[in-house]
Amino acid sequence: MFRFLSKHKVHESIVVASLIAVSITFHVAWILNLVVVRVSYFRSSMIFSNNIGPVSGMYSIALCVYFIVFFCTALILKGRDCSHFRKNIFGFFLFSVFAFFVMTLPFIYSFSIAVE
Repeated sequence: MFRFLSKHKVHESIVVASLIAVSITFHVAWILNLVVVRVSYFRSSMIFSNNIGPVSGMYSIALCVYFIVFFCTALILKGRDCSHFRKNIFGFFLFSVFAFFVMTLPFIYSFSIAVE
């Protein structure tokens, strides 16, 4: 049924470039989320679509970051043996997913300390 998945193989450097790009994009996304919540000027400058709000700018920037990092990394790693990167890159990916999950929880990014 899913024979089309096993016929084509993706080169290892493309997979490593994709994992690096996704990991960095996760970090950019949670940092953008934190800045949009905290800084009103940045929140107003991130509105690309009035119907969606600042999320439209956050997603657009994250998408641009992904493609820039992916293409740069793919060009650097093209034709190289990336088997020694597997464990470290996958660990960085898992850390990025965990950091994104934790840092986008509402009680984390809205936490503040008032000094009187």
